Amino acid sequence: MASGLSTLAQEAPDTLTNAPLKTSNVDSLSSVSDTIPPISQPVFSGSQSINWDEVNLSPDAPDDQIDYSSKDSMFFDLKNKHIHLYGEAKVVFQDVNMTADYILIDWDENTMMANGRKSPRGEWIGKPNFQQGGQDVKASRLKYNFKTYKGIIYDVQTIQEGMNVVGTKGKFFGAGDDTTKVNIIYNKDAIFSTCDLEEPHFGIRSKKQKIVQDKVAIVGPSNLEIGGIPTPLWLPFGFFPMKMGQRTGLIFPRDYEFSEAWGFGLRNVGWYFPMNDNWDFTFTSDIYLKGTFRIHGESRYKKRYKYNGSIGLDFAYQRSEIEGKPIFSPSVNIKWRHSQEQKAHPYRNFGGNINVQTSDYQRTNQTDSRSQFQSSISSNMSYRQKFDAPFDLSASFRHSQNTNTRKVSISFPTVSFQTQALYPFKRKLQVGGEKWYERVQVRYKSEARNQFEATDSTLFTKKTLEDAQYGVRHEMTTSTTFNFLKYFNVSPNATYKEVWYFRSVDKSFDPTPEIEFDTIYNEFDSTQFEVVPDTLNYGEVIDMENLGFKPFRQYTMGIRMDTKIFGTVLFKRGKLRGVRHVISPSFGFNFTPDYTNPDWGYFKSVRTDFRTDEEDLYNVFENNRLSGFEKPSSSGKQMNFSYSFGNQLEAKVYSKKEEKTKNIKLFRTLSVSGNYNFAADSLNWSVVRVSGNTSFFNNITTFRASLNYDPYERDPATGRRINKLLVKTQGKLLRLDSWSAAFTTNLTVGRIRDLIKGVNTDQRLANESEEDPLKQQDLLSLFENFRINHSFTVRQQYNTSLQKDTVIISANSISSTGNINLTPNWGIRVGNFGYDFQSKRVTYPDFTFTRDLHCWEMGLSWQPFYDTYSFYIRVNPGHLDFINIPYSKRIQDRSRRF
Repeated sequence: MASGLSTLAQEAPDTLTNAPLKTSNVDSLSSVSDTIPPISQPVFSGSQSINWDEVNLSPDAPDDQIDYSSKDSMFFDLKNKHIHLYGEAKVVFQDVNMTADYILIDWDENTMMANGRKSPRGEWIGKPNFQQGGQDVKASRLKYNFKTYKGIIYDVQTIQEGMNVVGTKGKFFGAGDDTTKVNIIYNKDAIFSTCDLEEPHFGIRSKKQKIVQDKVAIVGPSNLEIGGIPTPLWLPFGFFPMKMGQRTGLIFPRDYEFSEAWGFGLRNVGWYFPMNDNWDFTFTSDIYLKGTFRIHGESRYKKRYKYNGSIGLDFAYQRSEIEGKPIFSPSVNIKWRHSQEQKAHPYRNFGGNINVQTSDYQRTNQTDSRSQFQSSISSNMSYRQKFDAPFDLSASFRHSQNTNTRKVSISFPTVSFQTQALYPFKRKLQVGGEKWYERVQVRYKSEARNQFEATDSTLFTKKTLEDAQYGVRHEMTTSTTFNFLKYFNVSPNATYKEVWYFRSVDKSFDPTPEIEFDTIYNEFDSTQFEVVPDTLNYGEVIDMENLGFKPFRQYTMGIRMDTKIFGTVLFKRGKLRGVRHVISPSFGFNFTPDYTNPDWGYFKSVRTDFRTDEEDLYNVFENNRLSGFEKPSSSGKQMNFSYSFGNQLEAKVYSKKEEKTKNIKLFRTLSVSGNYNFAADSLNWSVVRVSGNTSFFNNITTFRASLNYDPYERDPATGRRINKLLVKTQGKLLRLDSWSAAFTTNLTVGRIRDLIKGVNTDQRLANESEEDPLKQQDLLSLFENFRINHSFTVRQQYNTSLQKDTVIISANSISSTGNINLTPNWGIRVGNFGYDFQSKRVTYPDFTFTRDLHCWEMGLSWQPFYDTYSFYIRVNPGHLDFINIPYSKRIQDRSRRF
């Protein structure tokens, strides 16, 4: 090893045939900078420097400076005009950057040669690497002419746009400083692959190839090779795009399958369209030979610092058979997601998501547990405008859909206007303290809505448009709060609501009975018969819908008073160091008028039977079904005195391990509430409701309970309360009318471990830093992301047929979800696995097994409930991801097992 020294030949030429050579040599003992001096005696490197203005350069020398360095040593052979660089050698010329274990610079031929070497273990040491203009090439040895920008490469490997090209021998033609040219590599016996290894696990091998940097790779006759073994698949020629960025092109099918119901099919075959830098469109389809097809269109858009989103449309046309006859069923799924950047506009915001489907699209096309269990989907897309004044305006599209009942409700458009809290009596200049009336606030909000209701199969029909419900709702509230006797907060309030309906109903009675005549024949003589009339009804109620403006006005007034009572008991010894009880009593009074009074015009009466003069009361707004819009109440005048007592109970517990006390909530909430109606002619007292919740075992289990106590007796035949106070008939205040209790357990390995260690899980999750997800600390760590949920609900209710209280278990089920990383390459995803103890059956198991095969992936998705599965071995997503071996049985061929 040369310790920072460079040796020169005995005689140096008067004229050097290379450009200025700037060198550096880094050694383990010292760092020396070498410059070639025009002297005839050996010198230590770095001892002298050259005045390049006095040196005559060859006319064939490159115009730019060549920088070179090595970590081990250098040897200057002036006789042969060579420079030898040993150990992590590096040469930089223009945009050329070459590194290797050994580099030879020949300034007579203007060439560089690089070699690497292998360790006894067969590992490369200093494998040559060549970079120019974004081209990155690795080789076992190479030669490059920095005058002509041409080179020859052996055992070449280059990666462009995710495509790994490995060849035995290649020629490199560089563009140099000519901006009209690009770098080109001609390869011999090379393989194209998305596997990044020197010996790829698979690829397309051909004898001749041409690679145009950042544009295209062209191959001649080629053969698919897997594991070094040729396959029967041949291609006469091929083009592989190497262009950076978006580009239009064919999307090869990801799955090939055979279905007994639909025949042979291709999934996700289509085309990609990059519209511009801010917008693209993807069109794919699933096509089957027996006529079934699906169409998927998705467009993504994004404008930096403004907004981003996507729009998707899925259409399915599925074939099924009923009694041997084919039937085709269409279904649609529409999705739109839009998000506006927070800093895009200070006063305007538009965003949300839309997800609407017809004919139960999700369950009929997908088999995963989430799609099968999801009972409701919703949408909310809104525009909000704030103003400098204290009010804002919004317009929205809202949608809710129940996938079990298949009912759909769409509110569009919905326009809302509301003000912030206004203080009309507040003085502009405060003199002295604030007066109680200055805290009086007024709020106003209004909403205009158009609402459609239908089923998912009749959503886009004319009848849905004709049955649209629409109306306008106004609400004005005023309230204030002031302190009374220092410890009580008093809050008077008043509310005025006005709803504008545009449909109302009038009912009339037609006393004409509906009679049906039955003919009864004599069983002994068929010629004799008797006609007997049968009355089906005794008159008919006729509904007449009126279209026009019909307002409904409502007002309430009330006052509320609340306070807090604190109680604390402390102990000096023992584990229990104290108990704290907080009571929050609240009392109120509300008044609501009797809207059944004919003077309001909200309720009318109509006969239903000509045999009696009794009439039934009906609401003239009953044909309006706008959710959230009030209708007149038929409960009569309300003068309610209400009461409630909220309770919180905490214990202070001493921990010997931590040598400090900590607070534990015994009950998160425990409340008692009820009311008394002074205006009612009977049953003035309401049911007394008691409810509460708490948690156990480090928040693993949550307990909720509610109890209803009634001060009146019950009618055994109907189960209804009757106007007889228990205190008068039985000498007791209340009876337990009904109750319910629910236990919900959310179990994870982390919570179990924290429970044993006495650690608060929520605090640990908030404080812990990110760790390596593949790091396995113990066997339980495999199930770190695994979750087990158990739900148990029991309730008591009155059974009228048995005329006694019965206890019913309404829900008892257990389910598990999560991921299990067995190894860095093996994984199991449990979408759902559980058991319903009520129905005594397994609840839709859903399993997925995955195996990372470096540049390949293998997976199996299995849903035993429908006996559906999907198995695949395929290349990781990239240029060659159409190489796929699928085998599946999907939802169209399902057969329910349990």
